[in-house]
Amino acid sequence: MAWIRKLLLVAFTGLNLLSCEFIGENVTDDRDEVIGMIDQLLEKNYADGHFNGVALVAYGDTVYMKATGMSNHRANLNMKVDHVFYLGSLAKQFTGMAVMLLEADGKLAFDDKVVSYVPELPQFCSEITIRQLLNHTSGLPDYYEMGLFKSGMTNQMVVEGLRGISTLEFEPGTKYNYSNSGYVLLSVIIERVSGISYGRFLKDRIFVPLEMSHTIVYDTTRPRLPARALGFNSSGVLDDYNAYTTGGGGIFSNVKDLYAWVRALDKERILKMDKMEEAYRPVALPNDSTSWYGFGWMLDKKRPEIVMHSGSLVGYRTYLYRDRKTGTVVILLSNHSNNVKRLNEEIVALLP
Repeated sequence: MAWIRKLLLVAFTGLNLLSCEFIGENVTDDRDEVIGMIDQLLEKNYADGHFNGVALVAYGDTVYMKATGMSNHRANLNMKVDHVFYLGSLAKQFTGMAVMLLEADGKLAFDDKVVSYVPELPQFCSEITIRQLLNHTSGLPDYYEMGLFKSGMTNQMVVEGLRGISTLEFEPGTKYNYSNSGYVLLSVIIERVSGISYGRFLKDRIFVPLEMSHTIVYDTTRPRLPARALGFNSSGVLDDYNAYTTGGGGIFSNVKDLYAWVRALDKERILKMDKMEEAYRPVALPNDSTSWYGFGWMLDKKRPEIVMHSGSLVGYRTYLYRDRKTGTVVILLSNHSNNVKRLNEEIVALLP
């Protein structure tokens, strides 16, 4: 029977804790060499001020985690692998899943008109479908680009803002334009169709079944967030999340829970793979063009097995990378305005 080795390493650099943990079967020198290179890369990025947060890298039988820097610069608290971060737009994959679950339940259809569920929208929004909200082809402006975002922002405030628009940016289904507004509307639809809050739906259908005990939807109920890594800008000034919108964001989690989520997708614990393929399908647009965005997942044009997403708001930067063929996963959560996409590329380049 394969044995499992667990190793916890800690090293101090000044006042900051660097800690890493990895779990794997059939330990080999090659595995240790790759882990060593990743570890050195993360330490260098931390030392250069390019990464302050938690990383998880999984490939083959190995799952490696590392925490670097501070979870709270004000209180001088060290980062730990269990700390939770605001995920930003990584939340969209959970919203996409919630819609797919409701579709599987027979409660809605992807090509239903959005105004059937959100009749408050202007009449010229009547042709927008749920599918177009999911893949950002609705023509709805992004409420951030509209200048609506502010402290204490709620979904209702976004809906009110959309009621005031005079036109769509383009005819629905003809172009791609990333819109957080669309995902807020999806959260509203999830609540109206299910009869419960967006947060309760995700908890009941995803978080509890997958034992994601450190994952929380942060909404107007202001739930308690234990082990929270506070957001700071690159100068070390507090820049923490302080809004209540859901659908396009609004979720806090840690690398362990996100890894449990990804593995559950691979093992069909939530939806069967044939259903999940809908989430990874590019969109054919007019003029022989294609949009490479699925249901809450960014798609790699050259490698269809690669799906990913980034998140960016206030002091938080996040990235989740998956190779659906090999099972390789990279999760990067930062609370310090770092360029985690670049770091992801550097880590992936080190993997066999």
